[in-house]
Amino acid sequence: MIHHWFSALPLRKKVIYPIWTLLTLSTIILGASVAHFVGITHSANLYTRTSILTQGIASNLSGALIFNDKQTGLDQMDALSFDPEVIAAYVEGANKEVFAKLDNLPSNCQWINQNINCHSSIFFAITHPITLDNEHLGNLTVWASKDKMFKQRNQIITIFLFTSVLLSAFALFFAHRVHRLIATPLLSIFHSMQSVIKKGVTNQRLEVIHPDELGMVTRCFNDMLDNLSHRDSLLSQAFQHLEDKNHYINQVLDSLEQGLLVVPPNKKITYYNPAARRLLPYITHDEQDASTELITAPLGAIFNDFEPINKLLALEEHIEQHKRLEPIIIRHQLTNQLYQVSTYPIAGVNNSLIHIEDISARYLAEQRQRMAEMIFDQNPSSVIVLTRKLNIETKNNAFIRIFGDIDNLNKLYLRQTLGLNFSVFKQLLTHGFLKINAEVSSSELSNNLKDTSAWLPCLVTIKTIKNSDNKVESFIVSISDQTQILELKRLSFESNHDALTGLANRKNAYQRLIKSHQQQESAYLLFVDLDGFKAVNDTYGHQCGDELLKVIAQRLTHCVCQKDLVARLSGDEFLLGIYLSKETSTEDHNINTVLQHILDTINQPIIIKNNTAKVSASIGVYYWDKYSRSDLESALQQADKAMYRAKLLGKNRYHLRQQSEFIYEY
Repeated sequence: MIHHWFSALPLRKKVIYPIWTLLTLSTIILGASVAHFVGITHSANLYTRTSILTQGIASNLSGALIFNDKQTGLDQMDALSFDPEVIAAYVEGANKEVFAKLDNLPSNCQWINQNINCHSSIFFAITHPITLDNEHLGNLTVWASKDKMFKQRNQIITIFLFTSVLLSAFALFFAHRVHRLIATPLLSIFHSMQSVIKKGVTNQRLEVIHPDELGMVTRCFNDMLDNLSHRDSLLSQAFQHLEDKNHYINQVLDSLEQGLLVVPPNKKITYYNPAARRLLPYITHDEQDASTELITAPLGAIFNDFEPINKLLALEEHIEQHKRLEPIIIRHQLTNQLYQVSTYPIAGVNNSLIHIEDISARYLAEQRQRMAEMIFDQNPSSVIVLTRKLNIETKNNAFIRIFGDIDNLNKLYLRQTLGLNFSVFKQLLTHGFLKINAEVSSSELSNNLKDTSAWLPCLVTIKTIKNSDNKVESFIVSISDQTQILELKRLSFESNHDALTGLANRKNAYQRLIKSHQQQESAYLLFVDLDGFKAVNDTYGHQCGDELLKVIAQRLTHCVCQKDLVARLSGDEFLLGIYLSKETSTEDHNINTVLQHILDTINQPIIIKNNTAKVSASIGVYYWDKYSRSDLESALQQADKAMYRAKLLGKNRYHLRQQSEFIYEY
């Protein structure tokens, strides 16, 4: 409010009021400060002087108090009379009785008991103890008046008030003089400048009235007029620079890969860059005079081979209405190229800027990306993408369906410890992939991790994604549910193995023997029949007999090599295929040594549930040569006959059926 009021004042008052107010307030503030400072200083000096005087008199009164010499005390107190501000003093002994008293009270003060009461005087009292060798003898109290101090302060205030009035009058006079010295030349400059502005004469100069700052302003104004012609030349240079910049902008526009068209509402193209010429071959240019307007086909003819029609109509409508058109996609009917077109209204004119870009390659890339995303989402395996900090960046639908929409890797649990040591990480970073079999669960899959049904047997595959600098940016973790695969393996194992002993069953044994014979491998076929097994069943029961068969199966497996075949046909009959050719047999490792070892192993006692059972074996052996044309059934018949031959010869032995014997019996 004050600012607006002061701004509305004329220049004369703007000069007078601040000067007068400033000088008057400065004088008043200075006078008040001096008076206050003098009063404070005088009061402090009076108090200090009185304290020192009281202390000195108190130190001299100790002897008078000891000897009760009142006259000496009065003589000592007379020294206080030399200070005109001291108006009274008295000494009291240790018994609180008045020992000596000094009375210089003014007329408006009187004693009341041992205190002083004044009607108009201002005073203060100082009490000091009288001691001798730390013995308290009495007290000295001195009263001092401040009347003189206040009188001096009032005189100073009066002088400053009178001085303030004089200086205020001088400030008013000074302000008027300053106004006359400043405002008159300024008005002269103002009228002269109005004359120059109205006449528009740049060679007219103002007269310098006084050689002061205002004269310097006048000379500066004349210099400004002198520089106008120079400014005109600079302005011409600026326009030239602007033209050069415009030429540079045109070069930049010509180098763009995207097409640019400038179209007015009448749809006649006024500008196009070379990229637009390449994209729109119907645009033509007048070759005779490059400075003339662009001669082009109508905008509708340029886009005649494009579709869809509704988007082209929307393009023309936005150009006519000078509106912004968001990017639309149109297609060339002959080449099937895709183009993205948008319009931007140019401010200040009704022209529109058309932006056209060939997006066929980009559209194809986006299609491939969408297809990759669809494949990612439709992948039957659970897939997640992890950042370098092992945060889940994205996950597919299969992962969400099985493990839930978890957002933290800590919510995914592994039942077994992976053991991801340095060598495993090095393999992952070197080869780019890592496969781990583990049982996986999540917090959303089951709230009770002790429930075995909540754990899924999975194959975890980890692959790395590297950037152009061959640095790992993220990890792709694929979690494949192995439940069906393991179930198929289990069913396959059960269909090919004996349920009691876990050995290969008849079908599996026959398939393996036929396959090895087709691969040109010779084998000894062993028919093993247990001696005394029926007695064990009758004596100890079928459960004990089943346990005995399991032990016999383990013993047979340990008697042969890993590549050899051990199978259970039925009951207590076993079939072995030992791949030991006659040519490679040695004295220490031939078929007889193996057979004797099998007999000795089976013949050892077996303890089952505190019961000792003992069985032996009758083994029939036939050598099925890799060059033999006989089928498996024929070879097994020979081994079976050899087994019966071993039983007839007394059991607990083996019989090797020779080729000649086979020919003779056949």
